[in-house]
Amino acid sequence: MKLNTKLRAAFAGALTLGLLASGAGSAFAAPGDALNPQSNGSKGSFFLWDANTFDSSDGNPARVYTRSEALVGSAKSTDFLTEINPSATRPVTGATPFTEVYRFISLKTAADVAGGINTWKAFSIDSAAGANGGTLLPDMTLDAFDGVDTLIGTGGSFWYGVAYTINNGVTTIGAVYREITITAGSGNYTVGPVETETPICTPVNTDFTTTTSLVADKTEVDQGGPAVLTASVSASKALPSSNVEFFQGTTSLGSVGLASGSAAKTVIVGAVGANTYSAKYVENVVETAACPAKTTDTFKASASTDITVIGKAPTVPNGPNEIALNAATANGATATYDAVTHKATLTVNASNNGKTVNVFGYSTPTYFGKQTVASDKISVDVSVLSLATHKLAITDIATGDVIAWASFDKTDIATKPTFGKTINADVAALDPVDGEFSLTNLSGDTVNLTNPALVNGASVVSGELGNFKVTDLRQVSTPGWSLKTDVAQFAKGTDTIAASALGIAPTVVSQAGTGATAPTLGAAQVSGSASYPWNFAELAGSKFSGVSTYNADLVFTAPAAAPAGTYTSTLTLTLISN
Repeated sequence: MKLNTKLRAAFAGALTLGLLASGAGSAFAAPGDALNPQSNGSKGSFFLWDANTFDSSDGNPARVYTRSEALVGSAKSTDFLTEINPSATRPVTGATPFTEVYRFISLKTAADVAGGINTWKAFSIDSAAGANGGTLLPDMTLDAFDGVDTLIGTGGSFWYGVAYTINNGVTTIGAVYREITITAGSGNYTVGPVETETPICTPVNTDFTTTTSLVADKTEVDQGGPAVLTASVSASKALPSSNVEFFQGTTSLGSVGLASGSAAKTVIVGAVGANTYSAKYVENVVETAACPAKTTDTFKASASTDITVIGKAPTVPNGPNEIALNAATANGATATYDAVTHKATLTVNASNNGKTVNVFGYSTPTYFGKQTVASDKISVDVSVLSLATHKLAITDIATGDVIAWASFDKTDIATKPTFGKTINADVAALDPVDGEFSLTNLSGDTVNLTNPALVNGASVVSGELGNFKVTDLRQVSTPGWSLKTDVAQFAKGTDTIAASALGIAPTVVSQAGTGATAPTLGAAQVSGSASYPWNFAELAGSKFSGVSTYNADLVFTAPAAAPAGTYTSTLTLTLISN
């Protein structure tokens, strides 16, 4: 047969085939060689390959080919260079010799196959030109068959394959063929499946013990500050991708994908005192389906020992005694006051630029926090100070030493004539009223779940819901509330995955309000067995919650049989007054 330049070049090197999937799913692959014989009477079968790219074009009986789509045949689903009917085994013709090789399309009867060129509807001469005397890369493109235009005009279902003949093509000694169904007019067609042998695999199962350790980047953190937890996982064999689940006490903080043996999660240290954390490597099973040895590696779960991060109550530094604010420590600084903005500005030596300092006001010692000197200045709002002469000082954060100070007069905007009046204010007895009750989205409308991992043979992705706020300032009626959460089923075209695949672990970002009561969070919904609708959080009656900000860790586990792709759902939060 004639081979084009691209096909000849392919013989010189190796061919690698791969499947890329952006989400959960599986790909079809023939499980073994063609069964001999096929139930339609064929002596084995053949598999279709793209003649230009040498990618497999087979395995999906619903695939529609075009009449000009360039295809070649091979006796194997895993190697496009495998000959059909090679010597010395001759699986199609056996010991009977043949003199011609044809590609043919016939009616679906044994007599029409056996009658050769006298009964076939379309055919073309081929050869036994492979290195082993078999048929190598027969051209199975529909337009490559002589007489095919008549078949395309009528359409129908036929046998389609390779035949070995004698008597100048009149008598068929043996043939391999499949069903082809041609659409009248267009010439588009489908090809029936190949019946294949199930390979015999000898399973090799190995368990690997893992070890998980956990460290924090800080041992003490100001209350409300962050700490980074880093889990390290090791095993006697290289770890596959998997997840590490983090805990505070017994409460899950969500999972993070393992990368190069470690996973990190930033937590907010919310309580004063000891905050206990731990990490657990989630068991992962990895299967290699190659035969004759199918391997299953089970990387067993392991948990770290607990670690403690101390939450410290924020402290206000002690300012220097006013005696220390003398001529020697002023260092040439000057201070001004803006009566419109109520800000005092201290101008210091340029050598202090970029330095972070503590800022204090006098005569009543008042701490104004930390500031960084920029353009020789720092400015602070001194609204809390009385109308008088005051001193503004900056000190070294580490040592408490005075760096510079200066005096300023806090006065009215201008001096004006004054007079006095007596003001009478009537206060009526009014019934108190309720405040705001609302639900506010503080993040975007779309959540993308990423961090893909394979867990127990299933595709898992994760992410965060994003911050949102519940405001309940109903301090009079205090009816309480519940936050109903519902999740629609996930869909990709006609493919669907149940909402139970989405796990949700609620988290508190902040809780504030004088006299307010913290709501109760709902128990985390476990990915794969979640049940909706479900209450994200709730507050009992006779209480109000003030302003609460929440987030949630999301984990999505796709069923093993789900096709690859991006699935979409809608999560709805509804705030309901009791």
